[in-house]
Amino acid sequence: MKDLGIWDIVVVGGGLVGTATALGMARDGARVLILDASDTSFRASRGNFGLVWAQSKGANSRDYATWTRSAVRAWPDLQDELRELAGVDTHYETGLGLHLCLGAAEFDKRAAMIGRVAAHELPGDDVRMIDRDELAGLMPGIGPEVSGASVSSLDGACHSLALYRGLSLAAQQAGATLMSNIAVTAITPEDAGYRVDADGLCARAGKVLIAAGLATNDLARPFGFPEIVLPQKGQILVTERSAPVLPAVTSGLRQTAEGTILIGDTKEETAEDRSTGAGMRQLASRAVRLFPAIGNLRIVRSWAALRVLTPDGHPVYDESPTHPGIFVATTHSGVTLAPAHRGPLAQWIMNGQRPPEFASFTAQRFQQPN
Repeated sequence: MKDLGIWDIVVVGGGLVGTATALGMARDGARVLILDASDTSFRASRGNFGLVWAQSKGANSRDYATWTRSAVRAWPDLQDELRELAGVDTHYETGLGLHLCLGAAEFDKRAAMIGRVAAHELPGDDVRMIDRDELAGLMPGIGPEVSGASVSSLDGACHSLALYRGLSLAAQQAGATLMSNIAVTAITPEDAGYRVDADGLCARAGKVLIAAGLATNDLARPFGFPEIVLPQKGQILVTERSAPVLPAVTSGLRQTAEGTILIGDTKEETAEDRSTGAGMRQLASRAVRLFPAIGNLRIVRSWAALRVLTPDGHPVYDESPTHPGIFVATTHSGVTLAPAHRGPLAQWIMNGQRPPEFASFTAQRFQQPN
């Protein structure tokens, strides 16, 4: 057994949540070890759509709405830091985000949800519904079935793989140590802290952050946490490169800096992560109905990935009720919330500065009654 020594904190999981939080902790002087599992693991960090998105977050939770919007506003600072520390440009763009609706029923359903978000009356939040005529002025070329959209100036997108790379490199530049292809097998209380065993290695730390995606349940269960995460498959199509045809980022269509158009995404309650013909047909059909010009482009590839969801869709940031120093962090919004993870989340774990929103993000809300 190779002993990796003593650290302030061991982060279990090297995805978007783990590396963003590690960046914040290392930047503030903590000795951080990140243990990341194999490249064959289910990885939402490599399969997401890359939206930096607030408009649909928090319809049923003011805390989630506030937390998301504070993260989105901090995105320019994160982008600057990743350029400085890692030399990575995430191609972050913002200023106009749209969710397009097909038909009256979709429009009415979206309007009801956006109404609940707007009712929070959050400072600077301008999310609203627009009709087809106003939408056509913002996005010429929409299909005849498009009835309108929700719109927000806060929303945008980034290159999600660049973000993933940038967070990993920046965390290491800030002083964190990353070890890849290392699967954690056990976390054990020892003396005043914890021992983490992983593939013939061991490390000791006063604190452990479990940010292991779909592996979180098994690792967190011994420390008094209920079942927290569950999988949901999403599929995405990618077109050939094209001259700019989409003047705005939408929640289902967006053009990358390279010119390809991403078409997404499905929501399938399954734990398998393969692309399917049915899913691809569903995505292609909707895309052409939303924006007919896309029908002239060839599909060059597709992928599927598993979202890491909680039962209510909101994040979990919590400390073990039985073992102080064991923390869990999980969310399906690892791109949008990255600035909050490298800021307030990291500060809470290391210094006890608990954001007020965390009262709504405890794992114990999923505890089943005895």
